[in-house]
Amino acid sequence: MSVSEPYIERTVRQCLDARLVRRHTAYHVADAAELRSALEAWLGAELGGRVEIRDLVRAPGGASKENFFFRAGDRALLLRLDPGESIVETDRQREFEVLRAVEGIVPAPRVVAVDGEGSRLGRPALVMERVDGRTQPELGARTSGVGIAFEPALRESLARQFGNALVRLHRIDWRTRQLPSFDVPRANTTDAAAWTLAWWERVWEEDRLEDHPVMVIAAEWLREHLPAADRIVLVHGDYRSGNFLYDDEGRITAMLDWELAHLGDPHEDLGWVVNDLFAVRGDAGERLACGLLPREAMLADYEQATGWTIDPERLRFYEIFNNYKLAVCAHATTLRIARGEHTHLAASMSLIHAFAHLYIAALARALAIDGSGA
Repeated sequence: MSVSEPYIERTVRQCLDARLVRRHTAYHVADAAELRSALEAWLGAELGGRVEIRDLVRAPGGASKENFFFRAGDRALLLRLDPGESIVETDRQREFEVLRAVEGIVPAPRVVAVDGEGSRLGRPALVMERVDGRTQPELGARTSGVGIAFEPALRESLARQFGNALVRLHRIDWRTRQLPSFDVPRANTTDAAAWTLAWWERVWEEDRLEDHPVMVIAAEWLREHLPAADRIVLVHGDYRSGNFLYDDEGRITAMLDWELAHLGDPHEDLGWVVNDLFAVRGDAGERLACGLLPREAMLADYEQATGWTIDPERLRFYEIFNNYKLAVCAHATTLRIARGEHTHLAASMSLIHAFAHLYIAALARALAIDGSGA
């Protein structure tokens, strides 16, 4: 990397470099029968004894990773395996480290083993305990977190747990955790915002099959309005409805999808929480952030619990940035990897791409809040 290029975290940069290489290599969709013996050998070495894998089946969905449910002894486990290309290119070692860091503090799957280099199964992989629960009401038809409407009786309990988990995450003393794969942005500088923007600008440039004026304007606006972070916290990176499980008693059993976690500004997670794309109408017609609470109530609860003051300008930056990131994934990455046939879900990628205009429209609206996009 030349000195003139914007900084991207070293392990993130390595991931992005590696996917360009994989783009020109053959891709084989993993088969459960092929995985079993290698998985048994790997877990046997990790756990110190013979391991017998049972009921190994591909899990539904998995736009990001190839996921498999299985049992090892009396443990219900989940295997996350890197595909040829993913809607988000991330690092299994980083995911392992952050899940280990939040254990016992934020409800999340417990990690079992990681193969960051892909020496065991041929591709980087992570094994974690399987957590029971669902992401939405039984009759819900949404799978991405967009427009999930929770029953009124559930909202208060889920909102309280959802908000409390975010507060606990942001209060973790990450300096005492083992996070060697993470670079640390400096507080009171624009490092946090600049590093994440550089990450997603690179993805856009490498994945887009055509340009889009809204994306160009958005990137320029973001570069010109990089905010300084007054504190650095452990950021989830995709904190929203659709990314937590809850049980029949309305108890949140796990926050999911930690692969985008990094050290950064807490406003980034808040920008996901209040993103209008994940809001739904309440009984009185009010907009409920993540289908749970009105936006201002959600933010006020966070301020009261943390004692921190939310900066509206920084929050606006990250709302726009998060919409930019969603648009990069939906408009550029999905189409490229579907056409390249380096995914196990090419049809799903094409479907997600069909909705890319929603993300770009949301980005355009956010940029026009003051009438000029300035």
